[in-house]
Amino acid sequence: MTKQVWQRIGRLFEPNQQRDWLHSHAANPMPLVLADGRVRIYFNYRNTQNCAGVAWLDWQPDEEGLGKIIAIAETPVLLPGEAGSYDDSGISLGCITPVNHELWLYYIGWNLAVTVPWRNSIGIATGTLDGVFKRPKLAPVLDRHEHDPYSLSYPWVLRDANQKWHMWYGSTLTWGVNQGGMQHVLKYASSADGQLWQREGVVCLDLLPGEIALTRPCVCHDGHIWRMWYSIRTVTQYSIGYAESDDGIHWQRHDEYFSWQGNAEEWESFEQTYPCVFQYGKEWYMIYNGNHYGATGFGLAKLVLA
Repeated sequence: MTKQVWQRIGRLFEPNQQRDWLHSHAANPMPLVLADGRVRIYFNYRNTQNCAGVAWLDWQPDEEGLGKIIAIAETPVLLPGEAGSYDDSGISLGCITPVNHELWLYYIGWNLAVTVPWRNSIGIATGTLDGVFKRPKLAPVLDRHEHDPYSLSYPWVLRDANQKWHMWYGSTLTWGVNQGGMQHVLKYASSADGQLWQREGVVCLDLLPGEIALTRPCVCHDGHIWRMWYSIRTVTQYSIGYAESDDGIHWQRHDEYFSWQGNAEEWESFEQTYPCVFQYGKEWYMIYNGNHYGATGFGLAKLVLA
């Protein structure tokens, strides 16, 4: 792939208190294509305390454009943990991986701190399309560690044809003396079962000058090349980047391959972030957030040149 052009289709969903628990935001969208043609999109909402949980909506695509939202969950499917737990301050969706008849939801567990803003871990919850998600254990699957001493963020998990599990996740290298001094990169871990993970501190993607964080990776493998879309954060805004790899561990950034077609609307006027790429039929689509961490909802783009 030498160049990608993503055609903006428009905003797919705008949160406006459609449910009493959906006070604001629809962040970190994660689509699952269902057998009947629907797409279930899991996302993070925020409650009146600005605390994030997970809910879903069902979207029916069409060939003309945005399709339509046909259902919104009546209740959340995953709530923050109890006081004192690693995820008591909120949960941010990384990805959902189908495993046999279950869905495994990997997420950030938010835990607010004193000397720094937070000290986050990576957790797992399991469930089905018809029910809520439950934590199989009270502890995170990845916590602070010799190779990740400060804080972790958004995991993306894939299981390959050889039943090996791969995780790409964010790790803070330093907090610095102010926001501009933070350094947060993308790292790699592997597993035989999706719950016990081995990590050696491998940095997959590092920062370029002016960047303070790379976060929320989305990874696809076509049998030959591993492809990653991710969020790039500077002090002032977010944007979307792209990288490729031959082995899923060692990556080359190719942000220059990524481009948009069409003008940005007001809801994404100064930033695009938290991309999630998926295939529907023969076409490839991207769901992504716009301004303010998902406060303006999420939109849809279609790959028209690659």
